[in-house]
Amino acid sequence: MRAHIVKSIFKKEMIDILRDKKTLFMTVILPILLYPVLIFLMMYIMNASSTSMAQKELAIAFSEVPNSRVMEKIEALTKEDGKLKIVEVTDYKKAIEDKKISAYVEVIQSEKDVDYKIYVNSSIEDDNEAADRIETILNEHREELVKEGIVAAGLDVKEILEPISYEVVDVAEKEQVVGYFIGMFLPFMLILGILTGAVYPAIDIMAGEKERGTLETLLTLPITNLELVMGKYLAVALSTIVTALLSILSILFSVVFMFLSNKEALVANDFNFNFNSLIIPFIITLICLIIFSMIIAAVSMCVCSLAKSFKEAQNAVTPIMLAGTILSYSSMIPNLELNSVTANIPVVNVVLLIKSVLTFRYNISLMAMVMISNIVFVILSVWLLSKLFNSEEVLFGNGKGFSFLEKRSNIKQGTMPTVSDGIMVYAVALLLYIYIGSYIQLKFGLPGLLGNQIIFIIVPILLSIYIKTDFKKVYSLNMPSIKSVLGAISLWAGIFIIMNLISALLIFLFPQNQEVAEGLSEIIVMKEHFILNLLIVAVAPAIGEEILYRGFIFSSFKGEKSYKRAIIISGVLFGLMHIDFIRIIPTTCLGIACAYAVYKSGSIFVGMLMHFLNNGLAIASQHFENGMVAEVFKYLEIDFGALQVSNLLILIGTSLALIVIGVALLKWRKQELSHKESPVA
Repeated sequence: MRAHIVKSIFKKEMIDILRDKKTLFMTVILPILLYPVLIFLMMYIMNASSTSMAQKELAIAFSEVPNSRVMEKIEALTKEDGKLKIVEVTDYKKAIEDKKISAYVEVIQSEKDVDYKIYVNSSIEDDNEAADRIETILNEHREELVKEGIVAAGLDVKEILEPISYEVVDVAEKEQVVGYFIGMFLPFMLILGILTGAVYPAIDIMAGEKERGTLETLLTLPITNLELVMGKYLAVALSTIVTALLSILSILFSVVFMFLSNKEALVANDFNFNFNSLIIPFIITLICLIIFSMIIAAVSMCVCSLAKSFKEAQNAVTPIMLAGTILSYSSMIPNLELNSVTANIPVVNVVLLIKSVLTFRYNISLMAMVMISNIVFVILSVWLLSKLFNSEEVLFGNGKGFSFLEKRSNIKQGTMPTVSDGIMVYAVALLLYIYIGSYIQLKFGLPGLLGNQIIFIIVPILLSIYIKTDFKKVYSLNMPSIKSVLGAISLWAGIFIIMNLISALLIFLFPQNQEVAEGLSEIIVMKEHFILNLLIVAVAPAIGEEILYRGFIFSSFKGEKSYKRAIIISGVLFGLMHIDFIRIIPTTCLGIACAYAVYKSGSIFVGMLMHFLNNGLAIASQHFENGMVAEVFKYLEIDFGALQVSNLLILIGTSLALIVIGVALLKWRKQELSHKESPVA
């Protein structure tokens, strides 16, 4: 890749972005104006409405004339307190409904005491305010009567009413309090701004260039696709980063101005705030947002590259905007904090990191996890984008988009799923897994895992039926040969060792994840039901997840010459589904190995076998802690804290040997299939 070529492409795209007034407005002017306007407008409206409500005179009615002391309190209300005007009504329900009165008080007299019932329409703000004012008056009247009764009995009021005293002392620093409130809304506003700043340049650079017909001209130049995509990506990424920086500065100046405007009131309430204490948190926030901006830029370009026109691209990025906006609300969810799980969820990890940093409760290890996971997402996104640019179907828009959008009568029998279909199925399955699957699992425990596998089967099968796909071809429904089975087992054994080594290394680097790993092991184990446990945790995922990942998704990404892309992408998506940081990389390795075995053998059943062996061995090790399986795991264990290099080298050597044997057997099988399919002269 030649740097000067990339620089030239970057310069050309930046000039195009700056010439587009709409893009310039959305990425530069809007962030500068939007946040001050939003913040000050919200403050003005809230202050004006609260002041107006507090001073508004509200009409109320009584069923009969109340106690004279209550009447005195009502009449003594000033304008600042909010006056109450007593009126007469015949039908209080109709009067409340017609807003002639804001509350109706029924006075119930008895020999010993008086009861009051306050009738309001809680959906009307005036009624709620009237109820609060009446309750305040009645509470004051009740306290007076209680004190008078205690005094009449010759007792001490304080001793009776306040036998103990307590005080809540807030030990939080002023900076933490401010950071907490800023952390509630700041991430949401920043994410929204970044999404806006990335989407419009991405649409113009990708779909807009297709529509204008200038992309073909670029491709005739003596440059590689990688140089072209990197130049474009750097332009969109820079635009997004600039939007993020402008958003931060705009919000920062708004907050500082707000504090300076109310400085006297804050000083009067002993609120001395040191803005210097927020310098480091803001620097960390800035770094996170820059990395996140790079992810959004790449993802937006990936989605827009699939569109054939500007309008189609606008429709395509809508789900990204919606998903990003929804996930950014995580900063407002009570008790949701940054941990080893949330640190690996895109958008959520950045939002919660910003929130934790602003409240000065950040953890260095978790920050490192967020940084690493986001860097990985950047690399994956850019890699996927470069692969999409190598596809003529994507570049020139000659291929199909979403097959399910086509009328079924127009779809030919044996249609193969497209890349767009694969992405859509993965997104739908993942959303159902997170929202419905997690609910089922929480409600029914371990048996609820079956619900997830049913989701993974139903989603791709339904779309396959709709697009009239060839099930045998898409899902590789062929019986494997003995060589393929042996090759798959050998390949799995080698990958299994690698997976254990990676997991041990990650736990050594991030020890806080040890509890998560142990907790997961406890959740998936049913000590007294080995066979049932095996069916739920090993057999069901081996069927459901393989149908989704090594069946539909693998076939959707696999072209005539792009099986490598399909193997890697299906494996990566499989790993990302597991969310937990410790499991993402090992399961990605397993997913890639399964996809390779399915491709070489031509049978999805070898992928199911490998998946079953992986999960089944983990379950067996939990049930039979003193058997042969336990001995195998003991041999594979390695402590990176007290590393024995010889043991590590033995394990790596064994793993590589098993992988080589497995690959050789699978390649042998692939060559046999090629010879059988070739025509006889």
